[in-house]
Amino acid sequence: MKHTRAIPIILSAALCFALPAQAQMGGMGIPGEGPTAGESAPQTVVPDVPSGPEGRAEDLRLRGKCDEAIPIFRNLASRGAGFEIARYNLGLCQLDLAKTASDPQRAASLAQEGAANVRKAADGSLPSAQLKLVNIYLDGIGVAADPVQAGMWSLIYHSNGTREVLGLPDISSDLQARLNAALTAKTWAEAQARADAWSPAPQNSSGD
Repeated sequence: MKHTRAIPIILSAALCFALPAQAQMGGMGIPGEGPTAGESAPQTVVPDVPSGPEGRAEDLRLRGKCDEAIPIFRNLASRGAGFEIARYNLGLCQLDLAKTASDPQRAASLAQEGAANVRKAADGSLPSAQLKLVNIYLDGIGVAADPVQAGMWSLIYHSNGTREVLGLPDISSDLQARLNAALTAKTWAEAQARADAWSPAPQNSSGD
C-alpha cells in the first residue's frame, strides 16, 4: 500500500504521545464513549485526558457538553496536521449532537460534518478515526452507505502501524462478520484496491 511509506514518520510521532493519548487513539476506549456496534474496547482504559485546551474540551465532551467543547475542538483542529485527535473529537461531538437534534435538517447537517471530520482525522492516520469510519460507512451515518468504503477503512486500520505500536485491538469479530455479510469476494477486492491507492494526508496540510 502507498500509505506504508509514511509508517516510520507515523510511528515516531505515535511514540511521542502514545501514553497521554492512548485512550483517545483507541477510539473505543475513551471514557464516556460507548463502543459503536461491532467495536470492541481495549482491555486497558486510560482515564486521563490531555492538559490545556484539548483537555478541557475532552472533559466537556465526556460530560456530554459538546456544545461547549465544539468551539475548542474546532479551533485546535483548524491548525491542521498534528491535531488529528482534536479533529476526531470534533467529529464525535457533532455525531453525538446529531442524534439528539430535534430539527431533522440540523441533525443531517451535524451528521455530515461529523462524518467529514472523522474522515479528515482518518486521512491523518488516526487509528480510532479509521475504525469509526467502518461503522459510519456501513450504517450510512452522515454519508451514503458504502460497504466497499467500509471495507477499505477496515483494511487501512488493520495495517496501521500506529495501531500496532499502541497495542490497539484489531477489528472485532462482530464487526468483521458485518463486513463479510455486506461484501462479496469481488467487492472485497475493490476495497483492497482502494486501500492500496490510499495515502495519508500530507503532513503540512491545513485542517480546513
